[in-house]
This record gives sequence, structure tokens and C-alpha cells, in this order.
Amino acid sequence: MLKKIIAIKSILVIIIVILFLASCTSEISESNTTSDINIAIKNSSKIINDSLIINKITPNKKPSVRIGTAPIRLATQEKLDLMHEKLMNQMETGFIKKNVVAYAKEAELYMSIYGDSLAAEHLFNAADLYRGIGDFTKALDTWYIVYKSYDRDGHPKAPHAMFQCGFTYDSVLNNKYLAKTLYKMFLKRYPDHALAKDATLLLANMDKSPEDLIKEFQKKNKQ
Repeated sequence: MLKKIIAIKSILVIIIVILFLASCTSEISESNTTSDINIAIKNSSKIINDSLIINKITPNKKPSVRIGTAPIRLATQEKLDLMHEKLMNQMETGFIKKNVVAYAKEAELYMSIYGDSLAAEHLFNAADLYRGIGDFTKALDTWYIVYKSYDRDGHPKAPHAMFQCGFTYDSVLNNKYLAKTLYKMFLKRYPDHALAKDATLLLANMDKSPEDLIKEFQKKNKQ
């Protein structure tokens, strides 16, 4: 899903270049930020608190697993897998909000009891789904939980969660300051990660206008 979003963003830039070179004029209208997005920026303050910005997060202790709950644990895992599968089948027709919320709550409950690596997978999926229904506050909060709780364990979803926070502030909420901060944190903490190139590119082009990108494109074509 992330690669598709980045690809779409790149295609939009190429379209601007083509239109410019063809001397076609177009008017780009910039819509006002919706009230929901304003609420998302305001309510997602824990993404930008000092502990995250200066990278001094202490993950919560993993809750102890209750003795004798193996069958219940397995049943819950299967339930989560089934709920996620059903949601993925709704992708083309549109996610149903109540189903997303139900899945997210089930994932949060599973983490509160077991706190294993599977919980990180489902919480990350829940954040993606929250973004899919436009609830960016919940998406950011859930990605934050994944990063905070699993970074020091080396879970592969932790760096993805941090990147997604930066990407959401960049491409959706248009908060360039927070996007820059999170991209820089990502590159400092995960310099060899597969998404490091994407973070570097997004960071380098963030302050460039379409005109600047056109000039760079023309310059590269002349070389």
C-alpha cells in the first residue's frame, strides 16, 4: 500500500512536468484542510512529545501471559486473522468503519494480554485500516504504540510504524515540520533500512516547489 502511495505521488510530479513542457496551463487548487485533519494534528501530540523527538522512549513492559490460556490465545489469533481477511475483502468496495474499529479493539485487547510479535502485526494492520477510513488520529496513535512497544525488541514493524507517522504528516496532514523530524529520526535510527532511500528522497524534495522539480527534471534530461 505504501509503495502505491509513493508511486502515485511520483506520477503526479511527472504529470506536472509533462504539462509544463507541453505549454499547457492548468490551475492547481489547494483545498482547505478539513476539520478532521486539524483534529488529527491536535490530538496526535504524543507523536511529537519530547520523549519521541529526542528518542528516549522506554517501551512498556510486556504483560505476562496468563497460565493455561493457550487454547484461548490460539482462538483469538484465528479470530484476528479472520477479521483482517474480511476487511481486506472490503478494500474495493470501501472499509466499513465499525468493522475496522472492532478489529482494532480486538488487536489492542490481544496485545494487552499477550504482547507478542503477532500483536504488533495486527496493530500495524489496524493503523493502516484507520488511515483507510480517514481516521488519521487513530492511525498515528496506533503506529506510535507499535513503535514504542516493539522498537527495542527489533520487531520489523517498528521502523515501518515510525516511517508511516512521518509519511502521514507529510502527504496527508501537510505538517512538514513534524514530517521532517520523523524522517530524520528514522534515518538516524534505521540508516540501512529498506525505506531509508524513500525517507531520504521525501526529505530532500519536501521544500521544493513544482517549478523546482521541473527544473531538476529538465537539467537531468540535458545531461
